[in-house]
Amino acid sequence: MYRYPVAEPEIGEEELRNVVEAVKSGWVSSKGKFIEEFEDFFAKYVGVRYGVATSNGTAAFHLALAALKIGKGDEVIVPDLTFAATINVVIYVGAKPVIVDVNPDYWCIDPRKVGESNNPKY
Repeated sequence: MYRYPVAEPEIGEEELRNVVEAVKSGWVSSKGKFIEEFEDFFAKYVGVRYGVATSNGTAAFHLALAALKIGKGDEVIVPDLTFAATINVVIYVGAKPVIVDVNPDYWCIDPRKVGESNNPKY
């Protein structure tokens, strides 16, 4: 059986130098030169004023919900095929997840299924 890797790292000399520099600086995940460079590059790339890097997708989703002031009494549509954190963060901020089927062809929320969710609002 052949296994298809999700990702194969390509680590060359530049990447090794950058890792060593980050480790020596004391900042390897949340602050420092490389994070600031990435945020600036990303912001320019998508055409916005600011970019914010997070440590993982869960933190990013939490930040997005907080920025939108999503909380108690709100509902958030989430896919049924997802990482647990997607629903956990919705619950953490006090909102209610509305779970919707994904389209089997592209594995994202099926817009036609939103209307079929258990919530009469949709």
